[in-house]
Amino acid sequence: MTTMWCTIGLDIGTTSIKAVAYHLTGEQIAEHTRHTETLHDEQGAAVQDADAIYESVMDVFRATYQTATAKGYTLRAVGFSTAMHSLMPLSATGDPLMLAMTWMDARPGHVAGALWQKDIGKDIYTHTGTPIHAMTPIAKLAWLRQAHPDIFQKAKRFASIKEYVWFRWFGVWEIDYAMASATGMFDIAHFKWYQKALDYAEVTTAQLSSPVPTNHLAKAPTDERFSQLGVPADVVFCIGGSDGVLSNLAGNATTPDTMLLTVGTSLALRMGSAQPTVDVSTRSFCYVLDRNHYIVGGPSNNGGIMLDWLYRNVLTQAGEDFDRRFPELCEAAGAVEADALFCLPYVAGERAPLWQESATASFLGLQLFHRQEHLFRAAIEGMLFNAYWIGERLIDQLGKPDKVIVSGRLFQTAWVLQHIADLFGVEMHIQPDMDGATLGAVLLANQAAGLPEMSINRLSLQVVKPRMEEHRALQTRYRQYRALCDRLLDET
Repeated sequence: MTTMWCTIGLDIGTTSIKAVAYHLTGEQIAEHTRHTETLHDEQGAAVQDADAIYESVMDVFRATYQTATAKGYTLRAVGFSTAMHSLMPLSATGDPLMLAMTWMDARPGHVAGALWQKDIGKDIYTHTGTPIHAMTPIAKLAWLRQAHPDIFQKAKRFASIKEYVWFRWFGVWEIDYAMASATGMFDIAHFKWYQKALDYAEVTTAQLSSPVPTNHLAKAPTDERFSQLGVPADVVFCIGGSDGVLSNLAGNATTPDTMLLTVGTSLALRMGSAQPTVDVSTRSFCYVLDRNHYIVGGPSNNGGIMLDWLYRNVLTQAGEDFDRRFPELCEAAGAVEADALFCLPYVAGERAPLWQESATASFLGLQLFHRQEHLFRAAIEGMLFNAYWIGERLIDQLGKPDKVIVSGRLFQTAWVLQHIADLFGVEMHIQPDMDGATLGAVLLANQAAGLPEMSINRLSLQVVKPRMEEHRALQTRYRQYRALCDRLLDET
């Protein structure tokens, strides 16, 4: 029966790899996760083993597939999502020559900074929609050419972890438009590699994968483990896109009237656009979903990581009693006022809106009566002010949205949800508890495969309206926050 079909969404995240099997109703019928290991050093490296990730991908797929089939479901399609900006050099046979650099790798920072100061940097950004930053593969290539010229010369190909997995599945080097548009080398208006960017990076199209649409399909992977599992030969694999654009697809936020705000370890705001749009003054990203939809936004390093750091390294000795005490502190922070206490939450450096890897965190206005909940209040408020700063720039670029969809555990705290509604001055809609990346990958795969549309409610009934008097008061406090940033940080 068609009602017993399922589709599996695979997502390679920075900290974990997840596979989720979805029924046509949108119900999750199986889910398995494996954590990934990222290696860091004092030079700013943040690298991962692509072969280990591949094995984890196969493990979560196997476990999810077996759970779904044991429940009587038949797999029809697989959708693929991944984190952006990873890069590694490969040999002629497709073997990695070094560990894959992730988006967190800060070593290319000086290269990216130098590129952005030149006209060619602005030109590359304008044509590719990718902010010039250490995270960007084009900066990684330039750094690799300088720091490891022997490896750079030896490499016959450069690819992301996702491309590597796809190659091991199907024996072809292909990259979807969404991932290509996050490299800093892809012309988002003409859907091909941008020659000036390739010239700067000193690579050729022969060293890069062939760009394909995000709904591109393939069948019959070569890894024998698929056939050993009994995966039907007619199952289609959709190459999918990046986690960011697929999350917007899952949240039905692909037009300018809706903004999506997601808070996890990091933070991002994204809006849809029918055409490519960039802004040199803000360095907003513009990534491709398909030829008629672009996702425009800004990523911040400092989401929940600021609160996690504050709890584990300042308020406790080793993060003890986290599961109980952390949410209690979040709740208690709503019962106090920060008053003259401000937090600049840049504990992890910053991408948008500062684009300043060297940015640091600060508490200002501390007094003797301040307690733990005051620090938490100021940290949460600082994080939300930073989000609004990004959102304000996107609104200038694309117009004010009718609503903002929020996603993340922080918004389960009632006062935080009301606070962000008051700050933005627009309705806040709670996204249901869903994995946006895997769901978006499944929605795209089902559409590409011609399967029935999933009947799923992607918005909850909970809507929080702004209080305009509070909005005006928060605007005053936000301006004070911005003034402190202007005095203490060098915005670029």
